[in-house]
Amino acid sequence: MLVGICELFIYLPDCQSLKEKRSIIKRLKSHLRKKYNISISEIGQKNIWKKCTIGISCIGDNRQIIDKIIDRVIKDIESNAKIELVNIQTSIS
Repeated sequence: MLVGICELFIYLPDCQSLKEKRSIIKRLKSHLRKKYNISISEIGQKNIWKKCTIGISCIGDNRQIIDKIIDRVIKDIESNAKIELVNIQTSIS
């Protein structure tokens, strides 16, 4: 069994309040969870309006499939106009 873990550092340039940030992140998490069947959580910078750290994980028995899922999640996030990815840290073990 292999576990893929990805830590995403996100910047929300147009966000004007903590309430707006939480709304954007909540919709993003719900969308990604349903589409890719991954575990996802906001893991850092919870009280900063324009920044967020999200952690995702997925489990499988094939490294290429886990890598492909993580790549698709990253591309999906990058396609969101309200979100900018600042940094990505990925590991599969």
